[in-house]
Amino acid sequence: MPYDKELAIALKAAEEAGALQQAREHKLPAAELKEDSSPVTEVDRACEAMIRERLSSAFPDDGFCGEELPARAGKNSRRWIVDPLDGTRPYLRGIPTYSVLIALEEAGDPVVGVIRLPALNITCWAARGSGAFCNGKAVHVSAVSSLDAAIGTAFGFVEKAERPEGKRLFALMRSWNYTYGFMDAYSYVCVASGKLDIAVNLLDKPWDCASAACIVREAGGAFSDIAGNPTVNNGSIILSNGILHDAAVRHFSQRRLPGKNS
Repeated sequence: MPYDKELAIALKAAEEAGALQQAREHKLPAAELKEDSSPVTEVDRACEAMIRERLSSAFPDDGFCGEELPARAGKNSRRWIVDPLDGTRPYLRGIPTYSVLIALEEAGDPVVGVIRLPALNITCWAARGSGAFCNGKAVHVSAVSSLDAAIGTAFGFVEKAERPEGKRLFALMRSWNYTYGFMDAYSYVCVASGKLDIAVNLLDKPWDCASAACIVREAGGAFSDIAGNPTVNNGSIILSNGILHDAAVRHFSQRRLPGKNS
């Protein structure tokens, strides 16, 4: 397959980073607060440095964009996008939904995605045109066809509660059958494997959602920002089974805000 080498090296790097996280988990690494008030530890930085070294050694012409270290421009249209420890807060609290996220973007399109949840022993991966897999078994999105029957999850609605997009997200959530509150990466794995039908995040950076975008699409679903653009670079993400996608996007394009007369 066209991305066999890239996928193999990304999987190995994610496994190594996950092992490092588990080895350090109960040693309670000290956390610092970044400018956005989110925590970061030496484990975050060590994992990103290791992943960056593995990928850069194998693919020296590719760019690199990680959450913790300065970005590096590449010599081609490819860019690795990495969150070395997604869920630092859960990690510090001993909640097992923290993860390693590695994606390869080519000409703006996520073509390789790896999600490793080491504490749950779950690895989900995909490459463009090759399908999506979880722990070696093919996965597929759900077949739920209406929002009122959907089970979903959402993020960013508290931070955006007074913004139009936050109000529209609340309206979308009220249209679902049920809303779960899983952590980000685990929720995205659940969408890819048909356990959830949709996930929406108003605050996602590329490193949060690029790997999931590739995996969900290869599992038969769809991704876009809340305006319907097929990109992970606009600060929001909708991941769905594909059937529900257009209806979800329409919630964010409505002229009238929920609860308003105009």
